[in-house]
Amino acid sequence: MGETLKTRRLSDAAGRCAAGGLAARSHLIAFLRDERGATMIEYAILAGVLGMAVVAAIGAFQTVLFDLMNKAATAIETAIS
Repeated sequence: MGETLKTRRLSDAAGRCAAGGLAARSHLIAFLRDERGATMIEYAILAGVLGMAVVAAIGAFQTVLFDLMNKAATAIETAIS
């Protein structure tokens, strides 16, 4: 038959850490260090923040913009007449 593979850090009767816990930890660390796709997420967050800033600016200057459009419409009507 074949030779069995050696395992590292098996748990013992004293209740120490099992090999599965160490393996999961190493995969978690590798996942946290992986930076693929981080740029796209950063761009999406930036676009969202800029969108919220535009909406907030329009909301803050809503009355000023409305008055400006009314004056422009009145000026165009008087110019046409």
